[in-house]
Amino acid sequence: MTKRYQRDYTNSQYRYLGVMECDAIKHREVKKLVSDEYTKRLKRMLRSKLNGGNLMRAINTYAVSEVRYTAGIVNWIREELETIDRRSRKMFTAHGGFHPKSDVDRLYTQRSVGDRGLMSIEDVGYVWYVKKRWGTYGT
Repeated sequence: MTKRYQRDYTNSQYRYLGVMECDAIKHREVKKLVSDEYTKRLKRMLRSKLNGGNLMRAINTYAVSEVRYTAGIVNWIREELETIDRRSRKMFTAHGGFHPKSDVDRLYTQRSVGDRGLMSIEDVGYVWYVKKRWGTYGT
C-alpha cells in the first residue's frame, strides 16, 4: 500500500452532522470550533448595517443557532458558556450595539417587553443540560 492511501487509525477523526468524532465525540475540539464560528458569525452580523430588531433576529437565527445545535451533544461547562456570553457582550460594546454602562438584563429580555431580545448562550446551553439531566427532553 502506498503512503498516499495509508490511514492513521490512532488519530482518525471525522465529522458527523458537524460534530468531530473519532471513537467518541471530541468535546474540546468541537467547543473550540463552535466558539470560533459563533464569534465569526457574530462579528459579521455586528458589522452589517441592520437596525436593532433585525440585528437581534439575525444573531439569534444565524449565530446562536451554532451553539444551540451542539448544546445537547457536547458537554458544555457553565463557565465556558458564560465566557462566550461575556465575549459577545464585549463585541456588542466595541461595535456600538450596547452601551458599556447599560444593564445586561435588558439585552436578554424579550423584545415584546421593550428590550433587545438576544438569546443568552448560557441559558441556551443550560436548558439543554437540564432537559438531558432530568429527562424532560421532548415534553
